[in-house]
Amino acid sequence: MKAPNWICIAAAVLTAAYLLAETAAFGQSRGSPASDDVTIEWIVVVPNDTPKDATLYITGSPTALGAWGLPGMALSRRPDGRYAGKATLPRGTVVEYKVTRGTWETVEKSAKGEEISNRSFKAEKDAVVEIEVGGWAASQPRRVESRRTGTIRTHENFKSKALANERTIRVWLPPEYESKKSERYPVLYMHDGQNLFDASTAFIGIEWGADETADRLIRAGKIPPLMIVGIANTPDRMSEYTPWVDKSRRSGGKGDAYARFLIEEVKPFIDKTYRTKPDRENTAVAGSSLGGLISLHLAMKHPQTFSKCAAISPALMWADGRILREIEASPERLKSVRLWIDMGTREGRQIETFSSAATWTQRLAKTLEQGGLTPGADFRYLEVEGGEHNEAAWAARLDQVLQYLFAVDPDRESKVDK
Repeated sequence: MKAPNWICIAAAVLTAAYLLAETAAFGQSRGSPASDDVTIEWIVVVPNDTPKDATLYITGSPTALGAWGLPGMALSRRPDGRYAGKATLPRGTVVEYKVTRGTWETVEKSAKGEEISNRSFKAEKDAVVEIEVGGWAASQPRRVESRRTGTIRTHENFKSKALANERTIRVWLPPEYESKKSERYPVLYMHDGQNLFDASTAFIGIEWGADETADRLIRAGKIPPLMIVGIANTPDRMSEYTPWVDKSRRSGGKGDAYARFLIEEVKPFIDKTYRTKPDRENTAVAGSSLGGLISLHLAMKHPQTFSKCAAISPALMWADGRILREIEASPERLKSVRLWIDMGTREGRQIETFSSAATWTQRLAKTLEQGGLTPGADFRYLEVEGGEHNEAAWAARLDQVLQYLFAVDPDRESKVDK
């Protein structure tokens, strides 16, 4: 499914650690002292056509700026017509941001109405940042259409004892689910579930089109009928998707609690409510970025539950690459899990801490091979030429991911669409 042009542009200019707190994690320099903060003040000059009653926001990567979650940090209008606001940030934070009027549809543009790159700087000391907004996008929010293929059942306010919170779970059912009442199906559990099926719930309106892609592959006989369970994230996403605390980023460490939530709460509910094949051979897990990190951790720590795993653009740098060190120490722990690993060649320019994004995944692939896993048979590593760190890029290769994990033909590697 092709996204509207304005959505594709928005995806390209937003930085890579998409979704809530994740971008804050990537924007923080790894070597920054955790106890050393600086104060940044913004002074913003706006175009003459800016409504006098407009509320402006700085929306960007650090948590103090909303971690790319709207609306961000509100600015106050001064008597001289300029806007101002302050934020306290850890010293060394790499800040990327834009000025908005509360929505992505009213984000700042150039004076000619063109898209602009994220503004950025490194917060090394107390400073005043003075900027001028050239123009604004349309003042009326665009309507994001809800597009769904097949049957998607929604379970709202799904409570977790392990995490002491709640979220929405969406379940996509294969085309034949209602007509073949005696059949049971494999299940793919995916993180950031609000982004999978519906543009109206997805980050900046860009969905993965997982329903359309799975439907097409099933009808073409390239993968067996299966279910996809999309587990929405929460404002605590960064901690839930990371198994360890990253001291430089001051966050993380709830990954094992999230694992209990998925294995002990979500999976039993899905197996009881739907006609699943609950055994490990028919249970897979997948996610992107921090979602890729937690997927890899789940596969490594719980191979008795998951036989397949897709770590898409995984955030392997978290906690100074601890996941890599653990895999290097005992790669045989992944021997029984079929793995998909990938990285785009343009992701390094989007995530400051990826000096070379592919270096991390190349190291992982080499570790797996040296540990006795066979490329193609046990794992597949893909470098995506020109691939960026956003929903549109991940959606574009989801068909390859599904075919590798679930392909009907035993000679799966040769059958994956290029």
